[in-house]
Amino acid sequence: MSLPEGFHVPGPETIVERTVPVQPVPSDDAADVIESGDFLKKTPGKSAIKIKNKRYQGQNCGTRLLQQTSGRGKTTLVLTVSKSVATIKQSEAKIDAGTLSAAMGFSVSKSYTVENQTRYEVPKGRFGTIQAYPLYDHYTYQAVLGKMKRSGYVLKPVGVCFNQWSTKA
Repeated sequence: MSLPEGFHVPGPETIVERTVPVQPVPSDDAADVIESGDFLKKTPGKSAIKIKNKRYQGQNCGTRLLQQTSGRGKTTLVLTVSKSVATIKQSEAKIDAGTLSAAMGFSVSKSYTVENQTRYEVPKGRFGTIQAYPLYDHYTYQAVLGKMKRSGYVLKPVGVCFNQWSTKA
């Protein structure tokens, strides 16, 4: 399962500032068999689901602008960000948030506060801009019910991606 539109892997020009350190997901050996009646629409009653093959896939920057500042040089632009950002989850199967949260080791229905600050020196005669976007930890998993497997991912907000540049004024 690929990332939705609106996300990219940070490039060499992107300043990435984490709010929290990378947190490992619980192993597949952890107690992640959950009773759920909504794994698949065709599954009657309650069935035991296993969330398996949980993997940390790295960091992704969102493209939803959190905050921006700009100004004419010579100046120092400062951008301080503190915003609440929702966790994003996508699955090929209908799995309730509590089930997935228990397996992943963090709440997949919660919003997290991302905060950080950057400074950018804008040279004389230039116009500078700083933009802030959410940074996510990208996790993938498989939901298994008998022989049926369904893929999914979770994007947990963990920091801020800053893009900064200047142009001729």
